[in-house]
Amino acid sequence: MLAVMNPSTSNTVFHPSYMPKLSEENCAVCGDQVKSSRLGCPACLSCMIFFRRSVIKNAEYKCPSNKDCPIFHEYRSSCRYCRFQKCFLSGMKSSAVVTRDKLGPRSPTQIHSDVPKNLMGPLTYLQQKIMEEHQEQTEEPTRRATVSDVNRMFKWSFNDAVEWASQFEPFLRLTNEEQKCVISEYGFAFFIIDQGVKSAKDWRSGYWILQNATFLHVDYFQGLENISCVINEDKIRFHSEFVAYLETSIKRQIQILQIDEFEIAALKTLLLFSSTFPKRNIFSECQDKVENFKNKCLEELMTYLMEKYPTSHETRFGKLILFIGDIRAAIKVVYNQTKVSDLFDTSKFDMFVRSFFLS
Repeated sequence: MLAVMNPSTSNTVFHPSYMPKLSEENCAVCGDQVKSSRLGCPACLSCMIFFRRSVIKNAEYKCPSNKDCPIFHEYRSSCRYCRFQKCFLSGMKSSAVVTRDKLGPRSPTQIHSDVPKNLMGPLTYLQQKIMEEHQEQTEEPTRRATVSDVNRMFKWSFNDAVEWASQFEPFLRLTNEEQKCVISEYGFAFFIIDQGVKSAKDWRSGYWILQNATFLHVDYFQGLENISCVINEDKIRFHSEFVAYLETSIKRQIQILQIDEFEIAALKTLLLFSSTFPKRNIFSECQDKVENFKNKCLEELMTYLMEKYPTSHETRFGKLILFIGDIRAAIKVVYNQTKVSDLFDTSKFDMFVRSFFLS
């Protein structure tokens, strides 16, 4: 599975102070967040899936170096041979995989039936958790965002998108390359939605608020310190138009509709299964399952709206679905901003973030 990288600076590798630990116990193989110990040692979901696939396929990997490659979460996929050996050295047992697989392969019927009865409840809780984690990292006092802030917010967004997508089996069944293709777009949606939610709480005109509470303003120079060089006029104009666009198409829509956490969770879920990924038909091998998840999400959203807005639920449902189109359009706008803005200069982003722009 695609690695979830704990946000870090270029000089920090493990659990930096500005991003909370999700677990006190680390994966014995790569040091990432532990998912389970059922394969013989504490392991993250990515290493568990890697080990299980390797055992089932009787994989024979080759090390491109000296069979001593370092294995930690940022580079755990760089050498499959050394990663597989470290799985065994850490205590993973192939017998644990074999025992589990004696249950037999999953049939299409089983796949279709395991869409949970309550899909949106846990996802709404996950949305609350994400926003709480962001709140804990709020910058005080509020200041203008820097390119470093934008880089970190992309990192948070890509990590949050991976965690969200990992709640669904169709995503977990994808190859690492396919997962990265999904997250390269899906992470932008999290970047926009979570900032939109944050921004909607600030009724000042011209402000767009990032997850860590730093801001962009339609006035390029608002909050800018130490103006010591000539700034390109086109960049100033692009910046102003960009912030104004996000404020109009995303922030104000969330404010007008007063979109709540349940609805945000539904929008994120629908975007996962109805996105325009660079590779078409990426979920083709489990399309029925994807449709079941999508239909279940729509069903629970409509039920929720009927209870909360009994006289206007159909209209609100339609507006929320249309808002997905606004989010998709904003994804393209944000991506284009990386080509013209100094704050979105990808050459100044770290390797982890840049890798998604190249997917």
